[in-house]
Amino acid sequence: MTDKKNKRVLGDEWLDWDGRKQEQDTSESRSTFLYLSLVVLALFVVIVLLFWYLVLPRFESFGQGWALVITGALGAAALFLVAWYIILVVAVVGNRRYVNVCLTRGSRLFFIMLPFVTRLAASVGISKDRLSHSFIRVSNELAGPGKGPGPVLVLFPRCLRADIRSRARELCSGYEDVRLHTAPGGTEARKIIRDTSPGAIVAVACERDLIAGIQDVAPRIPVIGIPNTRPEGPCTNTTIDTDELKAAIEYFLTPR
Repeated sequence: MTDKKNKRVLGDEWLDWDGRKQEQDTSESRSTFLYLSLVVLALFVVIVLLFWYLVLPRFESFGQGWALVITGALGAAALFLVAWYIILVVAVVGNRRYVNVCLTRGSRLFFIMLPFVTRLAASVGISKDRLSHSFIRVSNELAGPGKGPGPVLVLFPRCLRADIRSRARELCSGYEDVRLHTAPGGTEARKIIRDTSPGAIVAVACERDLIAGIQDVAPRIPVIGIPNTRPEGPCTNTTIDTDELKAAIEYFLTPR
């Protein structure tokens, strides 16, 4: 551990940080996750077809009916993955949120694919934080408009720079149906969510915390994640664009 790390109170997701310099700007467009997930999806389909090729002779030995059953089942699985991806791209790129209902049940596919996409990204020189940033941008596009019963909950990390925090608090105070809380970590954030019963969440944090939080609550509660920037490294004096925070709050508060 370096002295620099020892002076910080690190969040749960940064406990393995060795004090080395981190990327200050992890911005990455949503297209990065979409392109890499397409490659992963293609690999999944190839694996399904290879499995079909290898097991088909065994099923044919039990009769043609069994061969048709396995062919139909694996074909349906491959078609489902392709159709799901097409709907995802239409929803994200075309901003056609009315198709999000088709993705609600399949949203866990995001998190099933995420580790594979992360490994693929690492192999081409894209860091985990940058890939996570891209994933969050895709997830934000799928957050349904409007909110459920309950306020809009805005969650801040404890590491937000003082002047940014003050400006953001002032911004949030201008909305009647917004509740602002600081969550030192994931456990505290979950407790705040249980106590507040929000209709929607706007969460400010690093990509690592946002990924964990989105996994916990989406799509049950619509979430927009705003990744912070870390000019001095993780867990100290982080910043955000308050205009992005304002846009996220108003997105949930604007009737549609």
